[in-house]
Amino acid sequence: MSPKGKSGKSNGNGDPARAATVIYLTKDSKSPSHAAKLAGIRRYCASRRWDVKVVASQDFPPEFISSLMRESRPVGCIVDGVTNRVGLPPRLFRGVPVSYIGYMRGRTGNRPNFHFDTAAIAETAFRELSANHPPCYAAVGFPRRMRWPRQRVEAFRATACAAGAAFSAFPACKGNPHESWESFCARMVPWLAALPEHCAIFAVSDEVAVHVVRAAHAAARHIPRSLTLVSVDNFEELCESVDPPVSSIQLDFERAGFLAARAVGEQVAHGITKNDGIAPATPPILVAPLLVVRRKSTSGHGRHEKFIIEAAEIIRREACEGLTASDLLKRFPHSRRNFERRFREAMGHGILDEILHVRLERACSLLAQTDTAIGAIPDMCGFRSYRGLDFHFRSRFKMGMADWRRKNSR
Repeated sequence: MSPKGKSGKSNGNGDPARAATVIYLTKDSKSPSHAAKLAGIRRYCASRRWDVKVVASQDFPPEFISSLMRESRPVGCIVDGVTNRVGLPPRLFRGVPVSYIGYMRGRTGNRPNFHFDTAAIAETAFRELSANHPPCYAAVGFPRRMRWPRQRVEAFRATACAAGAAFSAFPACKGNPHESWESFCARMVPWLAALPEHCAIFAVSDEVAVHVVRAAHAAARHIPRSLTLVSVDNFEELCESVDPPVSSIQLDFERAGFLAARAVGEQVAHGITKNDGIAPATPPILVAPLLVVRRKSTSGHGRHEKFIIEAAEIIRREACEGLTASDLLKRFPHSRRNFERRFREAMGHGILDEILHVRLERACSLLAQTDTAIGAIPDMCGFRSYRGLDFHFRSRFKMGMADWRRKNSR
């Protein structure tokens, strides 16, 4: 690449000699969340004709950062979660604009720091799990003592208790802050066995949820007939790796990356290039979850019936192709009244509600992650008209699609 970057012009901060590059520092380049964040970063940087350089490591010593800034001379940097292990305050970046994603320790000065909204995650999980009116709720944290799992458990506890619901949290291992997954699962088996019938469980991540499912098998607790389960992240490979597949809250990783890159761009535009980190820290900027991707783990007490399982899978596949409740009912040898009653008992909501959820889920994905024209979205989501989608979208999200896109993408 030439010193002027791909465009051959000034990189946006008035210095045509510097490479038009943003450096993305991450501790985990193999995670699905990394790919989504990187896509968001690249989406913004493409609009500025900036390149993106990924630097992945479990450790970033200060001398390494100094060398990186000296050799790469980037227009900006994005720090993603590496501060769970090491602090990287703005002063280390030699005046280069920097923003943070999930910075847990150290000082960020007055630089943007993006976090996923823990309270909104808890509320989304509770809303999904409460559809079947469970007698109690439970939460499972992480085997290693870390801040973010504790925050998610406590937020879910607060949400459940505010609703007057009974709550139980899987206890941390006393005296062992770095418990192995094997020990974690072994301790969980008797705990799951003792939970009341139809208890609804919130797992703080998909990785945790996978081990909850395995421990439930060992405890002879059937999911979703005996217990229901929802997790966070929606890493498809994990969620689909167990039986039953796990319903999961889709975090908007792409948006977090986009906003972090945009924050760097705004610092460049405003000439913010010198800051040693001593300015008062700004509150974290919260990124709300997108939606719940429903799978079999939250399908209600009657989900073990084969025709209910098949019906839900048909809706997942065909709702956005124009599937109607009448179309679905024609495929099963049940009266409409009986089918709808048993579907509602199993799922916690009706057939039309499930079809609408899948369609709105698709609409949100198109709005947030693509540049698809809004006028083209109804047909791609199974709606016959723009008016139909607009009505349901406003009813669900209390705003129009254009406003939602501005808030959740660019």
